[in-house]
Amino acid sequence: MSGDAFNVALALEMHLGEGPLWHASRGLQYWVDINGFALHHLDPVTGEHAYVVFDEEITCVAPGPDGRLIAACRSGLWQLDEADRKAGCLVEAPYETTDHRFNDGGCDPAGRFWIGAMNERVDNRDASLYRYDGDTLVTAIPDMTITNGLAFSPDGAWLYHTDTPTRVIRRHAFDRKTGEIDAGQTWIDLNQLDIEGSPDGAAVDTNGDYWTALFGGAAVARFDADGELVARYPLNALQPTMPCFGGPDRRTLYVTTAREAMTAEDVARWPDSGALLSMPVETPGLAITPFCGTKG
Repeated sequence: MSGDAFNVALALEMHLGEGPLWHASRGLQYWVDINGFALHHLDPVTGEHAYVVFDEEITCVAPGPDGRLIAACRSGLWQLDEADRKAGCLVEAPYETTDHRFNDGGCDPAGRFWIGAMNERVDNRDASLYRYDGDTLVTAIPDMTITNGLAFSPDGAWLYHTDTPTRVIRRHAFDRKTGEIDAGQTWIDLNQLDIEGSPDGAAVDTNGDYWTALFGGAAVARFDADGELVARYPLNALQPTMPCFGGPDRRTLYVTTAREAMTAEDVARWPDSGALLSMPVETPGLAITPFCGTKG
């Protein structure tokens, strides 16, 4: 399948597009440009696009029960107001902010917010995946470099996650009632497959298939619940960062992309780099559970 399977939903030149989220109650597709300090949204019906510029990196967002968003920023987790601007800090960052920041995140089936951090120097495994219930930020998985690929199986039995440089996607038995996970196991090892790129952000459909962006691999890969490769969808973008099922029926796969560290020659070869891409799919994605612990 060629890169023509994906359309350019919005032509942009984002340095590091990330964190796509379909906001069901607003009917808007959200995403961020981390290095651009910007939170974007697109109305797929009218084509209206708008964005808010923050005073620091914003890496992902999640809806709250009242429709307002919470956001992960370098300095911590923030409650946003109705205009998608900072309204109050929920919890401060648990790391040294000069060379670490939050990265990939999302809500579990019970509405807890899971957010991973990354070591920007990529020289030490001192980043962690955290769980936030509205009161306490708990370290769930330590000793990582770049946390990514967070997703949950349709039955809520598994949490999926990756430390991107390892090219290994792991799964952890998940207790929905307590939010606890086990030590986990290797689920998908890209080092054992004839496939380029490193696993970045991910999303799961209602069949339990795991869709992951292959950063540096110019493709999105789809694996079934047994971890077997089902399909690979090439892109005209070298660095896809995360897929997301959007639209009212959740049958549009949106993918954010990046131009980070690309040369002019690279961009000429991969002209959709930095854009928001989309592709219709037959199987809808899982509905997003709103964050349950919003304060203020």
